[in-house]
Amino acid sequence: MEKTKNIRIKAFDLTDEIIKQTGPRLAGTKESMQAAEILKQKMDEFADETKIEEFYLHKGAFLGWIRILVSSYVLAIVFLWLKLPIVSLVLGLLSILILVLQFFFYLPIIDIFYPKRKGYNALGYIEPKKEIKNQVIISGHHDSANVFNFLIHQPKLYNLRVTGSILFVILLCVLALPLYFIENNIFQIIIKTVLSLGLLLIIQMWFFASIKGSPGAGDNLIASAMAVEIGRYFSENRLDHTRIIIASFDAEEEGLRGARAYAKKHIDLFKTYPTTLLNTDCAYNLDDLFFLTSDINNTVDLSLELANSLVKIANDKGYKAVSKPIAFLTGGTDAGELAKVGVKSTTLIGMPWSNDARSNVYHTPNDTLDNVDPKIIEASIDIFIEYIENSQSL
Repeated sequence: MEKTKNIRIKAFDLTDEIIKQTGPRLAGTKESMQAAEILKQKMDEFADETKIEEFYLHKGAFLGWIRILVSSYVLAIVFLWLKLPIVSLVLGLLSILILVLQFFFYLPIIDIFYPKRKGYNALGYIEPKKEIKNQVIISGHHDSANVFNFLIHQPKLYNLRVTGSILFVILLCVLALPLYFIENNIFQIIIKTVLSLGLLLIIQMWFFASIKGSPGAGDNLIASAMAVEIGRYFSENRLDHTRIIIASFDAEEEGLRGARAYAKKHIDLFKTYPTTLLNTDCAYNLDDLFFLTSDINNTVDLSLELANSLVKIANDKGYKAVSKPIAFLTGGTDAGELAKVGVKSTTLIGMPWSNDARSNVYHTPNDTLDNVDPKIIEASIDIFIEYIENSQSL
């Protein structure tokens, strides 16, 4: 359709403009702030109200569990050979606990130990013609990720390096106690040697992420630009009773901190009107289109009803799409934070969401606009507009 094509072209142009002006946009940096300001300036052209909402994040904390795990394991091996397996057990359990809370559940357990920085959410509001009866949030995130070295160098070994390292720490915890009670020298040497060999795998984890940022076109600036341009469309084609909220979150790559701050700040607004979140993340390829029914390592339920409604719209329009839960150990999206406070939420994704099949540009320097398929952006626009226009009768 000409309508969706025109919106897509504008979204691509905006994405290209921001990347050229800011480059990579790690959360807590001036580049991410500049991206938020540019998005707000674009929304100033048509929205009834726009704002930048500031919040605090602790830069580097979200992936901090990785180096804690490495350091703890190295020390644990030293204490094993010093015949202090209980100390090794404590170190192993501590690193696993931090992993579970910080990464599995996205809780800010170690954030306080990392530098405090400001994040910036960019928001725009388009009011309906008449009384507000419901509201739809269209969202993406404008911060970009640290480059993941494991996805550049031997990416096929990603699962082995990450999952294998975690399994070695678990193995350490399992075997440390028997080492305390069983004094057989052969048993002691075999177990200590096997666990020591785990260092060959685990030490690599120290270099998991680079200090450099990705351009972040597909993950996830195009989603924010698309949200802005869909907002522009609805400013020209206002709905009777549906308020449109455009939200570009910061610090998604730092553990969804921007979406969490937004959800906490606006919880009363979500209780005032029925609210739906249409989030987009990693929209690279139309052939991989799906909608999430769970989030944050499958620990948070999203709206199955919403996901299936969007799947039906997609299928009716000739797009192949499915709904499915997020895979364990693959992270989360901003939809999870809004779902926690009762917002009916889902995330549109256009990429295989598993650690061994993700797009080969994901979290790499190659995440550029030319690697985003225009077809999936046009399809996303088409599906979202259809759903929002239908929401008038919901």
